[in-house]
Amino acid sequence: MTVPTRTEPQTVPEIRFHRSLTILNIESPGPIPAIRQALKSMTNGQVLRVTTDYPGCETDLYVWAAHTNNPVLYVDKTAPRGFDFYILKGDPWPANVTVDTQHAPCPTPVLQARKLMLSMADGETLKLVTACAAAVGEVDAWVKSVCYQLLGITEDARGVYRFYIRK
Repeated sequence: MTVPTRTEPQTVPEIRFHRSLTILNIESPGPIPAIRQALKSMTNGQVLRVTTDYPGCETDLYVWAAHTNNPVLYVDKTAPRGFDFYILKGDPWPANVTVDTQHAPCPTPVLQARKLMLSMADGETLKLVTACAAAVGEVDAWVKSVCYQLLGITEDARGVYRFYIRK
């Protein structure tokens, strides 16, 4: 599964969401508590669309998302009332091991994933996190060459990829 996220500025992608939450005209602490509550009733891999006009919400959401494993997939700044944020709850595929290589250059993500996969048991899943756009092709080629299964890829609004690879 690949979740569509970023596109050209004039094009808004069609993102399938499972629940919608509208939070307008609120004061501090902003929409985060309501978003947290809405996500509690959802399952991992589902998408929540949040419409809000809260100033500074985008920055708050990115900080919150980094600490909660609920990435912001896309921000629609063309929404008629404020912004629409598409938030993925958790991981679409449960991972046994996670390796975060966001700040490492290519081919480091594939090299670290390869090393970890060697120590994992058959059937286990690795989540590889990287901001390297070239990793999309590199991971695909590597997975095919070693007969692992690429369960899917997600990309968040800031260009961070999450690969789910089953050994």
